[in-house]
Amino acid sequence: MKPVRFVSKVFRSYEFGDWMISLMAVVIFLLMILKMMIFPYGVFGFGESNIYTEGLVSRTGFQTINPLFVDYNEADREVSRLVFSGLMKYDPTQREIVEDMGKLVINETKTEYTFTLREGLKWHDGKSLTANDVYFTFHDVIQDPTFSNQILKANFSGVEIVQIDERTVRFILEKPNIFFKTNLTIGILPKHLLEDVAPVDLLQAEFNQMPIGSGPYMFSSPVETENDGRMQVTLQRNPYYYNEPSEIEFIRFIAFSTFDDLIEQSNIINGVVRLSGPAIANFKNDERFELLPYELPQYMAVFMNMESEILQEDQLVRLALQKAIDKKELIGNLSEKKIVDTPLMELSQEDWVYQSSTEEAQGALKDSGFEYAEEDTEKMGIRYNEDGEALEVNLIARLYDEGTYQYEESIEAITFMTEAWEGIGFNVITELLPVDQFEQRIMLRDYDLLYVGQSLGYNLDTYSYWHSTQADPMGQNFSNYKSFQVDSLIEDIRSVFNQEKRTRELNELAERIKEDVPAIFLFRPVYYYASDGKVTGISMDGVVFPSDRFVNVSSWSFK
Repeated sequence: MKPVRFVSKVFRSYEFGDWMISLMAVVIFLLMILKMMIFPYGVFGFGESNIYTEGLVSRTGFQTINPLFVDYNEADREVSRLVFSGLMKYDPTQREIVEDMGKLVINETKTEYTFTLREGLKWHDGKSLTANDVYFTFHDVIQDPTFSNQILKANFSGVEIVQIDERTVRFILEKPNIFFKTNLTIGILPKHLLEDVAPVDLLQAEFNQMPIGSGPYMFSSPVETENDGRMQVTLQRNPYYYNEPSEIEFIRFIAFSTFDDLIEQSNIINGVVRLSGPAIANFKNDERFELLPYELPQYMAVFMNMESEILQEDQLVRLALQKAIDKKELIGNLSEKKIVDTPLMELSQEDWVYQSSTEEAQGALKDSGFEYAEEDTEKMGIRYNEDGEALEVNLIARLYDEGTYQYEESIEAITFMTEAWEGIGFNVITELLPVDQFEQRIMLRDYDLLYVGQSLGYNLDTYSYWHSTQADPMGQNFSNYKSFQVDSLIEDIRSVFNQEKRTRELNELAERIKEDVPAIFLFRPVYYYASDGKVTGISMDGVVFPSDRFVNVSSWSFK
């Protein structure tokens, strides 16, 4: 019998019920194929409906998922926030640091912080979490001289740490510090897994690839790397978690190397964090996603090296550099930016409105003794002092990969500023440096001008950024700014708990910085979180880091 006649005979023998069963089988088979090819991660609730998948962009992917090193990698911070818990936590709703793993008592002089853990706390592996782990984290690791996170180590410099009993630890400060509570948000590490790892080696520890914490989610498998370069982490609910569990059973993170890669594969993700620049438009035009805007306590600035020969003595030269920049015109050329006029984020930017003026910039340079050259065509357009020295500065900035929005944005901003400064008589030498060379030059303070951003975090403490002790190579006082009056104000503000007095001293500090012109404060970005609606309850209101959205993960639910 010929094959065609055989198949025809079989189909003619089908009854209606047989046809329906066969049709359903074919449809199910095709849906399974479709699901694997197009929706491998259960998007729209199809298939793996208990998983929420987030996408982010990180060229390095997930490196060190350890709460003591998340400042080095935003992708690590996202995962770490769910895996680890701190004694305290930042609540975006209240916009305050609140208790988490127990109870905090502060003495009357604000110099002793006594923390008592809840009963029955456990690690992801079921082991008990006690004050031994807290003391280990802060005393044995962070305060160890070989510990590599210098900023974190500085926050606990001079702090005496005492373990009272199995549930109680006391932190004794040399003097009151209103910002100290924020240091207690750091995730606690398990002593039973890390006590044999030297603090100097902790950054490279195998623990960081599949860590054990006490947060609401735990690793279900190690970090995975796909053939196309994507990196993936899947977390599952922690059955030992001490707070209310979330309805979301699994949360998956996928790190893409570029925004183009993320956009191309946006069908496999439910949410995208930290959207900025031109990438925002791709999601604004996608009806599937809703965009949630948010801002962070950070800014981009040009820091002036106060030890540079041309900048250290003459405030007029620094003033001219500042006055030449029209910030409104600058951000008009960039995407989703807001002007910043003072680095003190506790103050309203509207109270420190900055006015650019080319005329005033020209006048400041003339008053400082720099005049345009006459007749010599090679020197035309550049100012010189009476000794024949050119008005010349060098500017360094990080070189981002071509094609990224960071590259396009930095080129746009640097070109704008360079042209403005050259327009008033400066000769500007610009250097775009790979990240390792860039960081090395910063440590050496080898520049006149530095274009870079700073993020203040939870406490908005200006000590690390403007106190004279932080002008050393490991500090973040990038301007080498040294002022006795400013140092005194920064120290006083740390110990002031009265809001009226605090505001008064903050304004005085802002005024001092404004007069000395150690930097040109430019703008802060507006970011977006894109959600496809698979999960409800996500909010970006009040976040300081994008990962703060997870503080309320227990209120998330599937739509």
